[in-house]
Formats: sequence, C-alpha cells, structure tokens
Amino acid sequence: MKKEKVKDILLSIFLGKRYFEITNVKDQVRYMTMNWIFMVATLPLIILGITLINVNITRTIICFFIAFLCFTALIMIRSKIPLKFVPVFPVTVFGMYCCYLLYLGDYGLWAAIWIFAFPPIVIFLCRMTVGVIESIIVLGVMIFLLFNQSPTNNILATISSGSEVQIRILGAYFLIASLSVIYEWISILKDRKEDELKRELAQERDMIQTMKDNINQGIFLMDKNLNILPQYSRTLISILSYYDSDLTGKNFLDIIRSSFDSKQLEIMKGYFTMVFSKTKTAKVLEAANPISEFEYKVDDDTKYLNTRFQLIDHTSGMRADHVATGPVIIGIIQDITREKEIELELKSQKDVQEMEMKNLFDVIKIDPMVFQDFIEDTDSNFNAINTLLKDPNVTEKQVVTRIFQYIHAIKSNAVILDLESLSNKLHTLEDEIKNTSNKEKVTVNDVLGLAIKIETFMQEMDSYIAITKKINAYKVSNQMDTILINSMTKAVDRLATQLHKKAKIKAGHIDLEILESKLRKPIRDILYQCVRNSIFHGIESVDERIKKNKNPQGLLTFNIKKVNDTAEITFMDDGAGLDWKKIKQKYLEKNPNAKNVDKRVLLSSIFKPEFSTADEANTAAGRGVGLSLVKDLVKENKGNISVNSTESGLSYKVVFPLSKK
Repeated sequence: MKKEKVKDILLSIFLGKRYFEITNVKDQVRYMTMNWIFMVATLPLIILGITLINVNITRTIICFFIAFLCFTALIMIRSKIPLKFVPVFPVTVFGMYCCYLLYLGDYGLWAAIWIFAFPPIVIFLCRMTVGVIESIIVLGVMIFLLFNQSPTNNILATISSGSEVQIRILGAYFLIASLSVIYEWISILKDRKEDELKRELAQERDMIQTMKDNINQGIFLMDKNLNILPQYSRTLISILSYYDSDLTGKNFLDIIRSSFDSKQLEIMKGYFTMVFSKTKTAKVLEAANPISEFEYKVDDDTKYLNTRFQLIDHTSGMRADHVATGPVIIGIIQDITREKEIELELKSQKDVQEMEMKNLFDVIKIDPMVFQDFIEDTDSNFNAINTLLKDPNVTEKQVVTRIFQYIHAIKSNAVILDLESLSNKLHTLEDEIKNTSNKEKVTVNDVLGLAIKIETFMQEMDSYIAITKKINAYKVSNQMDTILINSMTKAVDRLATQLHKKAKIKAGHIDLEILESKLRKPIRDILYQCVRNSIFHGIESVDERIKKNKNPQGLLTFNIKKVNDTAEITFMDDGAGLDWKKIKQKYLEKNPNAKNVDKRVLLSSIFKPEFSTADEANTAAGRGVGLSLVKDLVKENKGNISVNSTESGLSYKVVFPLSKK
C-alpha cells in the first residue's frame, strides 16, 4: 500500500494526473515534453539568477522571471487550459532572452547554442503557426544584430573579421528551423492521413453496422470466456430484450441464465468448450447444440428462439479493451415466437380433440354410480357457491375463502376419480382464487371475476354429464359402504403413487344408517381430506419407515359407528404424527408477535385457512385448505373434532349428533 501511495505521489509530481486523461499519443508526447522542459528549466534558471545577483541585476531579474513563467506553465498544463495556449508566453520570453544573450555576447558562442535550440522548441511546443512566426522574428533579430556591429556586442566583435561566420550562423539557424518545420509538417500530414483513414473506417463500419441492423437475426461474436464482442447486430438487443446497457463484454450464459437451471448451464459450457476444441465436425456440433431451440424468459415474458454457433478465426478482438486474441464463435439467434405460437395453436386444437376422447374414456372406466355421486356432489357444491354469492351478510373476503374450500373439495373428488384434465383445471382455478384471497382488500369485482370463471367451469361439467348419457351404465354394487371403500382405496393408491410412498387403507366398522343420512357427504369429504393430509404430511417415505423399524407400507384405518344418538367417525394413520417444530415455525411466520405458542394454540392453527407446512403446493396438497374445510364441515353439522398425535401416528375423532326420527 505504501509503495503504491509513493508511486502515485511521484507520478502526480513529475507527470500530473492530466497526462493519464489524454488519449492521443502525440498529445501525450507533447504534454510530457512541455512538462519536462518547464520542470528542468525552472531550477537552473533560479540557480543562474542567484549567481548573477552581484554581477548583473538585469539578467538576474530576467532569469527569475523566466523561472516564474516556467513554474506557472507547470501548473497550467496540469489544469483544464488547452495545451496549445500554455507554452506560448514562456517560450516567447525564452526567445527574447536568447536574443538578449546574443546581444550581450557574455558567453561567447553559448548564445548561439540557445538560439539554435529555439526553433525546434517553439515549433514543437507552440505548433506550426506560432512556431514559424516566432522563428522568423528571431531570425530577423539575428540578422539585425549580426550585420549591425556594436562595441557592446562581444560575440559580434568575435566574428566581425569576416561575413563567412555570420552566414554560417544564419545558415545553421535556417537549417535547424527548416528541419523543424518539415518534421512538424510531416507530422501534421500524417495526422491528417490517419484522421482520413479513421473516417473511412468509420464509414465502412457504419455501413456494415447498418447492414447488420437490418438483418432480422441476432448476429454476434463470442470469445473463449463466452463474452460478447463489440461486433454484433442491433437486432440482437431486441431479440434478447437487453436494453439496459451495451452487450459488449457481457457473458452470453449470464444473459440467458434465467431460462435454465444450473445443470443445463453446465451442459452448455461443455458444448462451447467442445466447439473451441475443434475435435468435432460442424454437423456433429449442430446436432449437439443444447439450445438449438429454447424458451427464453425475460421481463415476465417468454420468447421462442433458435440458435446456431460456428468457430471462426479472428485476429482482433477482446483483451481488457474488448479485443479477442484467438478463435471466436459466431452466433446467430432468430426469434421464432410467431412460428412457435402457430405450431402451439395447432397442437392446442389437436390436444382439445384428444382431451375430449380422454374424457370419454375417463368416464367409461369409472363406476357409473360413483361418477353419478361425483356429479351430484359437484352440483351441490356449485349450488352452495351460488347461495354464498347471494348472501349479503358475508364479506367479499369470506366469500373467496369459502369458494376456495368448495373448489378444493371438488378437486379432491376429481383427483380420486383420476379425472386428470378436470383436476388440473381446478388446480389452476385454485391458483387464481388464492391470488385473489391474498389481496389486502377483496372487491366485488374480484368476486364477480371468480364467479364468471366458475360459471365457465360449470359449463364444462355439462360435457361430462352429456358423456354419461351416451354410455351404458355398468353393474356395480349399490351399497354406500362399498362405494366409500372403493373411493377411499383409489384415493390412497393414487396419492401414494404420486408422492412416491407406499400406503393402504383398511375400513373398520361402517354403519350404513349413517351413510344413508344427510351426513354421508360431509363424512366422505372429511375422510378424503384426512387421507390427503396423512399421506402428504404423515406417512413417511419407505426408507424413513424402514429406519424407524416400521412396515414399509403405511396403514390408514377408519370407522363410522353409531354411539347412542351420535355418529362417531375415527381416522388413524401410523405415520410420524404432527411436526410441532415446523408448525411452530410457520405459525410464527404468520404471527411474528405471538407470545403464546403452546401445543393447544399450534393445534388450533392447523385448522385455519391457508395454513400449511408444505414448502410448495401441488395437486396432492399444500394449499392449507383441507383441514380448514374439515373444521367448517364439522361446525356446519354441529359436531366436534379432537386430534391426538404421537410418534406412532395421528388420529382424528369427529362426533356428529344424529337427528331423532
């Protein structure tokens, strides 16, 4: 650090900071020459002035004055004053001093040496016009002094014996001045030629750039570090939607990084390494291109792009100043979004036709009675939504929450029946309802928007009803308990497979009288939600269960019994029980100022809307709606629920009052 500071101080003293701000090489040389001339001249002139104090006071004053001018010039060249104005006055005074020395002749021929040095100094420092004028003026003074002898002029007395020496002195001065003029003139012509060549190159570059800018493809060069070189078409900016700054020096993979994961980016790095290695043919490289066609995500938008890359030799390019030092890749990117949209539209139409056929087969493979039960339940939920929308005593926020629950219940039934298309649409509808629910203030317009989308979905349900009228019903058992057991078994098998777990369900005692009552639907919905919650949160993976010395296959059991004048529903699993630590963490995230976080409070929180310990939601669970739906169903039917959790599993007990006949 100290060495760097000392270096900076020395550079500031001897060169000044302005030197490093000058970009033109000739101006740098001129600046450095001025700097050193004035710096070297200042101290000797001061010393000379001191030695002449007792000899010649006039010359002493002149020496000090010129030294002052040199010091002033040192300060001026470090300022913002144009360089061409800085040396004019000091150099002019120096010329006058040379003439004065020639007039005095105290130093013999030393005066001539100073005179001979004047032309190159004045021409180089003050440029051509000022330099030539002052050189001619000094030449005139010399002629006057050399041919007008004076008793005080010792040097003239020395050479007065013949005009030959006078002519030589004038000839030498004229030769030096001429050579200085010629050199400066050649330098000026060279600069003009360079400027002309630069203008021609700029015109050619602009012409090439114009051609590149009118090509509807993004063309660019890329060095070994995958940095984009200055040579790229402006179309590339619009294709990549990169308007913040110049693309020069930007890493290509960094620009498209948001469209890929880390593994895909590593594959692309390997591909470009293979391109630079020159070990594969162009055909092989084209086939191996991992982004020959890809989705480019930028600014909440998605474009479809295709790319081609080829290695070329390139001798100029990218060091620290964006100049490459070897082979580079030329890349061509084309926006094919429109073509892709047409392709996707055609595919969408084909998918619609295939979906209609799939819906037909989905309905055919379902037990007709089970499917009819699904249709009736869905219709019941829709009717409940319509009633809710007309209720003036319910706030918009409450309406959205209840709609969320009803749609979630319909989706749960659709998932159980393996109605994949319907389940996915309901899942998307849930996303929209959740976004509305998350707003600080839910408006009437928000509710109306959801109502319109729900109405559209109800119309889609009509297509399923129409399908059921076109096919023959299969003979199945009409016992309610059989339907429930089959539905629950399918639900467990599907969810366990989806979550890569193993589980089975076992039915205990089932009272048909309860299933044939009005409690059939709420009991079934409660059991479905318990099944989903247990498999998603409770039942461990096969490896975890083996480590805990459990059967690899999880077990779920349920009973529906009549106890006195109540319906008692019990549901149990042999999973891990409630994760109190995670529940507490989620609870504190939603209630950062909470002081009471005992198990009673935490247990109550899991039944609140949108409370879930899942990291992300999918069609299986994770919305935080299931248990809140259970709570509302229990409340609507004047029942109560209790929960018991241990390391050996979780159990629910729901008790409903039975209406007396």
